Amino acid sequence: MSSGTATGAAGGPFARGYHRLLDACGMVAGLTVVVLAVMVSLDVALRNLGLGNFPWLLEVAEYAIYITTFLAAPWVLHLGAHVRVDLLINNTPARFSKALELLVGVGGAVISGFLVYHGTLVTIEASHLNAIVVKELPIAEWLLLIVIPLSGCLLLLEFILRCARVMRGEDLVPPSQGDG
Repeated sequence: MSSGTATGAAGGPFARGYHRLLDACGMVAGLTVVVLAVMVSLDVALRNLGLGNFPWLLEVAEYAIYITTFLAAPWVLHLGAHVRVDLLINNTPARFSKALELLVGVGGAVISGFLVYHGTLVTIEASHLNAIVVKELPIAEWLLLIVIPLSGCLLLLEFILRCARVMRGEDLVPPSQGDG
């Protein structure tokens, strides 16, 4: 699956590397969901057969769902596969639609910047405090938090690129992601 969508598969080394990074995020997110489905099914089967269970699985599933959400978000946005209510954009004059797309892009960039800034502060604080999340599996809190600023950086970049595409008059929703 290639993310050579509205931005085109061509481009310099940065663009190709960026697309590969987004594809890797999507791949890791997808594989994580598959592994979780298999592990939960196995856990249920073992428990029903009276063979025990994986006591750590619920905790790992919680972390995996949280991390997967943040990993997949930039990839989904890049593909144009996110929830998009385009009633106004499709039924208004082109200039208004373009302004609305820019407003959404700038708003998304601001929110992403907020995620990066505050996510970084919280991650650094957790690291300096040596904070540990103690449940079934003790884990350094910063390891769980770092996904927020990393994902925020990719989202920020993607929203900036979307604004640039709007300014160039390019379509934000790839043809393969249309109404079908």
